[in-house]
Amino acid sequence: MDNPSDITCSYKICGKSLRLSTDVLFELIKKSQNDSISIQVINPKWIVSKKHLQAAVYHTLKAFKNGRNVARGTETELLLRLSGYRQIKNAIKAFGVDNQTKTLLIVAFGGTSKENESILERFFSNTDLEQVENAELPITNIQKLLTYYGCEKDSSLLEKKVLEKIAMVEIS
Repeated sequence: MDNPSDITCSYKICGKSLRLSTDVLFELIKKSQNDSISIQVINPKWIVSKKHLQAAVYHTLKAFKNGRNVARGTETELLLRLSGYRQIKNAIKAFGVDNQTKTLLIVAFGGTSKENESILERFFSNTDLEQVENAELPITNIQKLLTYYGCEKDSSLLEKKVLEKIAMVEIS
């Protein structure tokens, strides 16, 4: 686990079913994951790239391995890392979901690529969530992402700034 690109995580972008409340969604997640593989549901609005997600997963797993995690669970730690915040309420505000969230990113991590994918498939088989075909990160207009992360003047700094925020959770 020396490099964020070595970390495997599986994810799917889907539309939220009107019949599925957030509470029920979290219950289904609890039932689907196991001791080594975590599943988290994320509002993907502010995710800049697949690399952003991979780096957050990498730093989450590394924090738990080294005993430097901020949160008790890997799922919450992932939200902290994605957001770059050390306060859980701020991370949830930025990347958490509620009943008004329309687009979801479901991510499985902690196992091999095959294990992550298998648990994700099992999770989806128990829900009526529909995967958005050919959806890629980011889902948000680049200009909105640049404004959100304060990079309006230089778009080439966006991913670098996000990756730095992830790493800063460790040392803040």
